Amino acid sequence: MSIRNKFIKPAATMLLLAGFACTVQAGAYKTYGPCWAWNNNFNDPNNSIGASFGTGSYPEESIGFNFGSANLYGYPAICRGWHYGWSPTGDNLFPAQVSQLGSIPCQFSYNSGGSGMQGDFAYDTFLRWDNAKSSPQVEVMVWAGHNSFPIGNCTGYNVLYANNTSWDIWEGYNSSAGYYVYTFVPDGSVVWPVNSLPTSGNMNIDLKTFYQWLHNNRSGDGRFNIGMYLDVVEAGFEVVQGNGWCYINGWIDASTGSSSSGPSNGTYKLIARHSGLAMDAYSQGTGNGTQIQQWTYWGGAGQKWTVTDTGSGYSKIIGVQSGKSVDINALASANGTKVQLWDYWNGSSQQFKFTATDSGNYRITPNCATGSCLDVDGVSTAGGAKVQLWQWTGGNNQQWSFQAP
Repeated sequence: MSIRNKFIKPAATMLLLAGFACTVQAGAYKTYGPCWAWNNNFNDPNNSIGASFGTGSYPEESIGFNFGSANLYGYPAICRGWHYGWSPTGDNLFPAQVSQLGSIPCQFSYNSGGSGMQGDFAYDTFLRWDNAKSSPQVEVMVWAGHNSFPIGNCTGYNVLYANNTSWDIWEGYNSSAGYYVYTFVPDGSVVWPVNSLPTSGNMNIDLKTFYQWLHNNRSGDGRFNIGMYLDVVEAGFEVVQGNGWCYINGWIDASTGSSSSGPSNGTYKLIARHSGLAMDAYSQGTGNGTQIQQWTYWGGAGQKWTVTDTGSGYSKIIGVQSGKSVDINALASANGTKVQLWDYWNGSSQQFKFTATDSGNYRITPNCATGSCLDVDGVSTAGGAKVQLWQWTGGNNQQWSFQAP
């Protein structure tokens, strides 16, 4: 059964009360361009959490630990931004006002093993009402695989559907830290007795989707709205108990531009920025499963697409020739997933958000995989290159312009 307010993470406040000095001293780190991997072992006085870092250019970290009793000992994580005013990279993507960010695409993968393991793989984010690079004024978390318990109470079930997952919202005031905490968890995943900690998983999401939900549904409480400044995004593991290990890797990004400033309802040709070729239904096909590809534009009905706003910031894309929807195969979120035609049924695989990049181009993001986008395979400029799902990297092969046909 789902339980409420079972565990209030008492040790979490120890980091917050210690403030800036403690967080700077806690654990080793390694920088990877604008991001860094950090062994944030803030409540581990004997340095029992050991860490090693990857040697490549992509942030990754392995940790080992042995704790026989439950507490919050640390949060080793991949980070970008300013944690309590501190950043070893000096990157200035953050602080950024959430309302000015069109998307906040984040990638996070993890593995674990051992005995008696308890904790949560999660995104942790801190926000303020100003851009002072200082102590948090509100915390927003999004949990992936876990067997732990959020702060506060569950105040809503199935409140949001994103990345092929339904989400519950937990919330409560951390009196020792002095700020409010919102936590999104996969629906029904907080249970007692606890399950085993997942041994692998990933969560590639657009955090803007979760902030927008909070703005639409909680801004009246006065604790959060999208006028706040995002100081830091972290993707890691909250170490609660067990004898074992974890491996994490990830990347954190954000793009400016309003997520609601997409093309208006109408019929368009969609042109890939890198190639100048048009989005096209393979061989003028009209059947379910027809591959979407790029091809030289010649004015065929299989190259014309009608965009219609369906509400909540999403639109459907319907082929003029087929009457079918652009669709992500099987509601999947993995890199390389097929983009195809399918009968429209208003599934999350057929709901797309258009996020302005620059020069009249847009990222096209499906609701079933909010950290990903429509991508031309291999950055190919050849006719017939397939359109697929891929995590957002900002490449020109992931940007499309909507032009009059």
